[in-house]
Amino acid sequence: MRAAWCALVFLVFLPCTVATAHAEDAWQRAQALESGEERALALEAALAEVSPEELPACLQLAFEEFLAATRGFRTDLALPLAEAMHARAGATWSAMSLALVSTRVGRGARAREVLAAQLEITPEGVDRFELLERLGLALLGAGDRRGAHAGLGAAFTRGSSNAGVVLGRLALAGGQRKRARALFRTLLDEERGRSWALRGWGLSMLPLTPGRL
Repeated sequence: MRAAWCALVFLVFLPCTVATAHAEDAWQRAQALESGEERALALEAALAEVSPEELPACLQLAFEEFLAATRGFRTDLALPLAEAMHARAGATWSAMSLALVSTRVGRGARAREVLAAQLEITPEGVDRFELLERLGLALLGAGDRRGAHAGLGAAFTRGSSNAGVVLGRLALAGGQRKRARALFRTLLDEERGRSWALRGWGLSMLPLTPGRL
């Protein structure tokens, strides 16, 4: 009877033990590998089961690999890695990373879903306006101009220079020179976005000629 009970306990806990060992193997393998497809896949596997103690280091390495994949236009690696990171981190940076790559591959609905969910749990502050900024850009990429203006406008009123630059460029492209000039003027004293604001300001001051802004 005792032997049977021990065998039962072993079978119950075996899947958990195997999963933990697999995660540890994947994490150790990821640390030893060079940047590339193999390490991205190892990190994706490790993130699913890595222990809380190892999680911060795993997320850091995964983010570095995500950036490398994004810069190398390997969205096939960047997207599942971003999903894995956000599933464990649930943070502003992971939501924005996932939204960014989702938008790039044409999954606008997924980007909006992730950002909207993160906004629901994010209080006022820098994180919130960065999420609103990214939401506005995702909506713009999906062709939703009205939604994009709303998101970018909300980010701009909370201090986002990037959102102001995008709104100014949209106004300029739409022939709204006075609006563009006013938006760019508010950014001239800001360190972030100032170079783009200067360019936009200069363009908005050019004389209007037929067939041109």
